[in-house]
Amino acid sequence: MTTPTDRWLAAAPAGLPQLHGVENVAERLLLLLHYGVDWDSWVGRRRATYWTQHLPNRVRVATYVGGADLDRWWSVVSRSLESEPRTTDERLELAALLRAESEPVLTLLRERPTAYVLRTRIVAESVAAARAARKVS
Repeated sequence: MTTPTDRWLAAAPAGLPQLHGVENVAERLLLLLHYGVDWDSWVGRRRATYWTQHLPNRVRVATYVGGADLDRWWSVVSRSLESEPRTTDERLELAALLRAESEPVLTLLRERPTAYVLRTRIVAESVAAARAARKVS
């Protein structure tokens, strides 16, 4: 069974190394966060700085405000970015990812949010390009 993040990651360029363990969990959480954003909210009006400022900063801040647990981190960051899973499959995957060991995932998101946001952006741009190519053909 493939998950929503499996499908998004499958669109990534071949040169993007696959992540494993807690790095994989962090990446998938950010993908779900990004794809759940309500673009009709304040976030959509700030697209120019979404990838470079708003997303990495809010991911990092939520690691402090949310405490040492992924459930609380998700509550803080998803509320901050007005994001929620759009489908049952996304909700199921999120529920499973939130059961990962919190501390190592939160440490990565606190110490390296820009690197993980960069990967999320690369995947999102690849997914968008694939969608556009399917519409043209």
